[in-house]
Amino acid sequence: MDKNPAIGDSACVQARRVYYVSGFDPRGPGYYHRLYREEAVRQAALLGVAIKTGPRTRKNQYASVWHVDANWEGRSVSTEYQFLHWDDIVRNNWERNLAKLVLNSLVSFFQFAQCGAWAQLRRDFRGPFLSAIYPHACLVLIMLFSFVAGFVAAGLVARLSGHGALGVACGFVTAAALCIGGVRLADRSAVFWLLRIYDFVGAWNEEKQRQVEARAGELARHILDEQGRAPCDEVLIIGHSVGSIVAVMVGARLSTLARAGEHTNLSVLTLGQCIPLLGMQPSAERFRACLRTLADHREFQWLDMNARADALAFSQVNPLDASGVTGALIGRPVAQVVRPFRMFHDATWKKIQRDKMRLHFQYLMASELPNQYDYFRMTAGPNRLEPY
Repeated sequence: MDKNPAIGDSACVQARRVYYVSGFDPRGPGYYHRLYREEAVRQAALLGVAIKTGPRTRKNQYASVWHVDANWEGRSVSTEYQFLHWDDIVRNNWERNLAKLVLNSLVSFFQFAQCGAWAQLRRDFRGPFLSAIYPHACLVLIMLFSFVAGFVAAGLVARLSGHGALGVACGFVTAAALCIGGVRLADRSAVFWLLRIYDFVGAWNEEKQRQVEARAGELARHILDEQGRAPCDEVLIIGHSVGSIVAVMVGARLSTLARAGEHTNLSVLTLGQCIPLLGMQPSAERFRACLRTLADHREFQWLDMNARADALAFSQVNPLDASGVTGALIGRPVAQVVRPFRMFHDATWKKIQRDKMRLHFQYLMASELPNQYDYFRMTAGPNRLEPY
């Protein structure tokens, strides 16, 4: 059996506070509370421990909260799990008009190309590059297939019926039906979700910077205020996917607000991160400053966990170096490889592999087999987080 990541010589944890930052997802705390509760039950059964997830409540304007009580072979652990709100910003930037979304995504595509980000993605990051091309390629194929099918249908009907107008009408209906069906299939395959992500991050303008930076500052003050009022054994700031960008901003702000020697029990954990997607852009200078600040603040542990199989994440790469900020030379962040193929039996793994979005959420989910990576041991276990 692989070594568990949170078991080591670190001090025992009786009380923990987790601050979770979701990706670019409008679903909000209800979805993530249900996901945590259901997956914790599965993982607890696998490990032979008890993990009980309480009801969700709205703590304040910054966070929704639920409590997790766990028992690990007689060791009781209480975790206050907070969902940090930036989902309102996501919803405000969630383009619902598909035609406008496609147009915006094309603008973002050319902005990425103009600044050299696409060239760097193609050269250094095969998975994220293919994931970025995937939604655009799907839309082109849908339009091309619909047009060709409509053209063929029009010709066949016109030839068989002898009426050109009927052929044109049938061709139009065929093309429209296939296009609508293709769009619905693309929506279920996360094509438009990815387009929205690239539209949000790609068009990183002043307004978006102000929104996200202001929220990150408010969340950092919220975390400091809570730790000042009710200290706990461990504080984890967890950013998943695009949420890793926000988590970096929060961590950087915390490092400037905290006095030297304070909050040494705080760790930043980035899961399935896409930090370079923003960090590579010329307009993201202030974000790169956040990366430098967090990299230099050694009192906060920073672990970066990614799976090579996850094509939506920048795995096997230092996110600071990829963003033009020195990271690997100073050992920040500490890279941890996640191996989801070792979490499941072969048949299950083959199914998960085919669903890239499902695989991208595996960081937050239970496994079939014990593994080094265990989200529930990290967030509800009896020891502080440590590298593998």
